[in-house]
Amino acid sequence: METNVHFDSERYQALKQTYRQWWDGSLERPIVPVITTGHESQLDPSRYPQMTFANAWDESIAPEEFIEHDDAVFSAMRFHGDAFPMTLPIKLGAGVLAALLGCKPVSSEHTVWFLPEKEVPIEALHFEYTEDTPAFKRLMRYYEAAMEKWQGRVVLGMFDLGGVMDVLASFRGTENLLMDLYDDPEEVLRCVKEIQELWFRYFDRFNRLLAPHVPGYSHWYGIYHEEPGYILQSDFCYMISPEMFNTFVGPELDSSAKRLWNAVYHMDGVGQIPHLEYLLQMEGIKGYQWQPGDGTARTKNWDALNQRILDAGKKLISLEPDEEGNLPELYHRYLPQLLLPNRCFHADDMANARAYAQKYGVSI
Repeated sequence: METNVHFDSERYQALKQTYRQWWDGSLERPIVPVITTGHESQLDPSRYPQMTFANAWDESIAPEEFIEHDDAVFSAMRFHGDAFPMTLPIKLGAGVLAALLGCKPVSSEHTVWFLPEKEVPIEALHFEYTEDTPAFKRLMRYYEAAMEKWQGRVVLGMFDLGGVMDVLASFRGTENLLMDLYDDPEEVLRCVKEIQELWFRYFDRFNRLLAPHVPGYSHWYGIYHEEPGYILQSDFCYMISPEMFNTFVGPELDSSAKRLWNAVYHMDGVGQIPHLEYLLQMEGIKGYQWQPGDGTARTKNWDALNQRILDAGKKLISLEPDEEGNLPELYHRYLPQLLLPNRCFHADDMANARAYAQKYGVSI
């Protein structure tokens, strides 16, 4: 299958070296990914469907069609700075592990939910590895088609497995699981252990499939990894106390991070702040993708929180410029430790691309 991706192995070797330096602190600049769009292409992406939340699980659409759409989009792109071509089935939703374990995906325009066939008491929940689910077969077909199409030119990002407690909440329901923390804590911990082991079995299974054919690894935030890495999360912990976090969530996150290459934590919303002290003690978590949430939280000054993360020797990958595009003073003090808030800056011409990159001291 012919591809039209404008990226080659030499560029990937340079990218690996850049990221190695950034992770070890010797790169005296942030990661700056920039893509220019609108380049001339003979391919028409509209000939094939783009993956959306509404159609990602639609069995009438072959995964190969999504791949052909992405290939046409790539053909009109050029990659500058630290940008690289990556695709991943992100529109499958957050918490795909629940589907691999038997939940049914329920799609809408804006998200995908995962619902069990029936709700059962937590003591009746038991999780086992299987490759005999529609979700597993569809994901395998997607990655196999992508490997055949791009022949090592495109990073195939890992789908959103979800947080362990978030997956458990898909089976129990959030309110039920909150009550389980009080009523059946030992059963909750048993389920957490089972789901965590299966999380890694599926993670390893798909990475073994990809390993001979991909130039690196990534996930929904778009960080490049030369070994399998991931961005961990636990949206459920927004609703629990630090004491419960330390019992039901923290130990799993800590041990999971130690099993991954340069793990990052997705710290989403002010409800995560009470857990920050515990999180910063986790040696395996190398960086934090902090986002305050919507409303007034987004406009608040979070310098003190950002400072805590940086002073702990962790990467901060979401330090945002102000409305005028100026970066906080923290940026200038901790330059090598930062990854820019844009997963990738998209420009419609080279003038805009260069202006953006030069703001961060990078020439393209």
